[in-house]
Amino acid sequence: MTATVLTLDTLLAAKAQNRPLPKGTMANGDYRNADLSGLRFDKTDARGARFDGAKLSQTTWHDCQLDNARFDQCRLEKSGFHACRGTSASFKSASLCFTKMKDCRWQDCDFSLADLTRLSVAASAFPGCRMATARLKEARLSMCDISGLDLRGAIWEKTHLPDSQLNGTTLAGATLRLCSFNRAQARDADFSGMTAPHTSFYCAELDKARFCDANIEGAIFDLARLDHTDFSRAKLSGAHFSEAKSIALTFSHAQLADADLGYLQAAHADFSHADLTGARLHAAELPDAAWRDAILLNVRRDDPELRAAELWRPPF
Repeated sequence: MTATVLTLDTLLAAKAQNRPLPKGTMANGDYRNADLSGLRFDKTDARGARFDGAKLSQTTWHDCQLDNARFDQCRLEKSGFHACRGTSASFKSASLCFTKMKDCRWQDCDFSLADLTRLSVAASAFPGCRMATARLKEARLSMCDISGLDLRGAIWEKTHLPDSQLNGTTLAGATLRLCSFNRAQARDADFSGMTAPHTSFYCAELDKARFCDANIEGAIFDLARLDHTDFSRAKLSGAHFSEAKSIALTFSHAQLADADLGYLQAAHADFSHADLTGARLHAAELPDAAWRDAILLNVRRDDPELRAAELWRPPF
């Protein structure tokens, strides 16, 4: 049985009468520049549909098929996408401010120049998506997968990615302000040349990640896993590495003035030519570390009495 085609007139009538949409398909439909704000699309096939320039604010999309759909320059503020699937969909220059997404999969989609301010995403994947030029401000992507994306030169502000996956992702040269990657998996990710002071990587898995030449002063790496992570020439003054663990960590030529490396466990670490002026090495375990030409002026070394006090537990 052929599905009923939901024409633009049908959608506008449903909107005017404030009633649910009838069952049907929107595949390859033309809805450009239409005002469809507030409508609910439930299990709708909108593959190949054109929504360019449409007003879609406060719309709800549940379990929809959006392959090759075009949302370029759409107004999608305060909309919601739940359990939607889209391959090669386009959101170029669209506004998704305050939009929510959950359990979605966006494959090879284009978010170039999209405004993602206050975007809230949970348990969604973005394989192959283009979003380096998207505006991410005060956004939250929780338990999301953006592995392998090329985000070189991205500019993010107050954006948080807790428990997300960034394996193999490139953020080289990015500018991040007050962002966090707490408990994220970012194995083999490239953060080289990034400017991101005070960024938090608390408890993140950063094996083989590269932070070469990055400015990440005051960054937090407490409890992080840093096997073969490269911080060569990075600016890490005031950074925190408390209780982080690593094998073959590289700090060659890095600036670590006043950094906190307390309780860091890092076998075979390379501190060659690094500046550790005033750094805290209390209770750090650094077997077979390389210290060639490192600057160790006023380094605060292990204090056995303080360590005993910190590890003391009241008797039961």
